[in-house]
Amino acid sequence: MRICFFWLLPAGLSAQDAARPQILVDIEKNSRIEIIQPPQAEMLLNMQIANNHLQKGISGYRIRIFSQSGQYARQRATEAKTMFMRNFPDVNTYWKYNEPNYQIFVGDFRTKTEALYQYKQISKKIPSAFIVKDIINIFN
Repeated sequence: MRICFFWLLPAGLSAQDAARPQILVDIEKNSRIEIIQPPQAEMLLNMQIANNHLQKGISGYRIRIFSQSGQYARQRATEAKTMFMRNFPDVNTYWKYNEPNYQIFVGDFRTKTEALYQYKQISKKIPSAFIVKDIINIFN
């Protein structure tokens, strides 16, 4: 059995445009998918890959467990981070200084659902914790 899907091209395209994306799906013993695309599509894909390498991470969620300013804020941030690491050794912690606040964030969650699951555990120990949107690491 052979199934073919083609992108419909509007009338009036030049012969060069005829090489626009078409997808051929061959469903037999050895399945095969053939994608024919113009060079511009591959160029755009390569540009996106290069841009992704420049990013420091992706959009996601973290849980903020500490934020404070003042004379002893740095010391308290260190204590909060140490306490968290003792209770949740498998969750990554991140220290940020946004003048004048010292902040501690935890986790790298791609979805809010993932963050909520961890938040339920963390909020039992740290009631002031809350979920924030952040740029997260995808590889740890």
